[in-house]
Amino acid sequence: MTKLQERGWLDSAAVQRAFDVLEQDGDVARAVGGTVRNSLLGEVVDDVDIACTALPDVVLARAKAAGVKAVPTGVDHGTVTLVIDHRPIEVTCLREDVETHGRHATVKFGRDWTKDAERRDFTMNAVYVDRHGDLFDPLGGVEDCLNRHLRFIGDARARIREDYLRILRFFRFFATYGRGDINPEGYAACLELKDGLAHLSKERITKEVLRTLTAPRTLDALELMEQGGILKLILGEDADCLRLKRLLQLEDLPEAAADPVLRLGGLAGPQVCEHLRLSNGQKKQIEVAAAVAEALRSSGQSTQDLKALLVAHGTAGVIDGLLTAWMYGFVQSEAQLREMLDFAQGWEIPTFPLTGKLMIAAGIPAGPGMGKAMRLAQQIWADADYQCPADQLMAELKTLLGDKGKKT
Repeated sequence: MTKLQERGWLDSAAVQRAFDVLEQDGDVARAVGGTVRNSLLGEVVDDVDIACTALPDVVLARAKAAGVKAVPTGVDHGTVTLVIDHRPIEVTCLREDVETHGRHATVKFGRDWTKDAERRDFTMNAVYVDRHGDLFDPLGGVEDCLNRHLRFIGDARARIREDYLRILRFFRFFATYGRGDINPEGYAACLELKDGLAHLSKERITKEVLRTLTAPRTLDALELMEQGGILKLILGEDADCLRLKRLLQLEDLPEAAADPVLRLGGLAGPQVCEHLRLSNGQKKQIEVAAAVAEALRSSGQSTQDLKALLVAHGTAGVIDGLLTAWMYGFVQSEAQLREMLDFAQGWEIPTFPLTGKLMIAAGIPAGPGMGKAMRLAQQIWADADYQCPADQLMAELKTLLGDKGKKT
């Protein structure tokens, strides 16, 4: 293949305008990376990245002269972002590595397209296309793309030592784009150098893990990581692919089952929060799902049990908990799971009718006893199947508090 077929993005006014800005005085520009890869694979193109022979300061000057907004997002590393018709287009000067040291490399700018390709990670990410749709493929990336064969550029071990995150990217790309068996040389290199993952920040690991969990072949990739000892290394000793497999084997997966945070919690348990850099909201989601799952295991799975959990944790928390309980084997039949999911999604959670102000107005004093009185009122409300109105609930509460007072 010499011409790009899926090129709607390439023919857009914004992208062609970017080429107009860049290709002056003999300079050449070509789109590269995920932009071209996704086009070859028929996938959605979200971002446009362009490589160019012009130096960053030249790009900035040309953009200014053309009235195009330019942001020096990584000018020291050769990157400028053009904003055209509200669309960001990242432009990077051709580079070649002088020295590599982990995530960061010492690079020099140049005009050699093959050397620029050789510093990238996978062959499918090293295909270029010019403004007319003509492909430039110095490393055989087009064939790898069309065959959905993920392959490191050159020596896999050398590529990984340049940035150990490429181990996780290897599995994510396999899960997202791969077909057939994983590349054996790449897989062997990842296992050999897996201890290098300790040099990565939790933020970078977290991002790759969550993206892998939503990929089409997530289970295939994670099982390979598990077999190679990588999964427990990054997620902790509780990580077990069998739980995620149980979820993915469900027919007509509930929408919530696609959530990567839910999948992560089921795969690795609440202790995974110690190994990754999750937001407070993500941590809470995992912890609530685990708590609901444990309650379903230990306290029961009746309609009344579900109502209590829904009142305490909300619909989303209980649905996550039900799916987590399924992953852990706490729910034995799929029919029972479906029934409970239907109830959780359909039951309208009532609002507790009493407030602290109402209780004080009714003569219940503020202070340490208020919390106990509130919990007692909530128990009365639950025993009445959450149907007790405020006045009746208050009357019963005051009666019980009075009786308790007499006994003491």
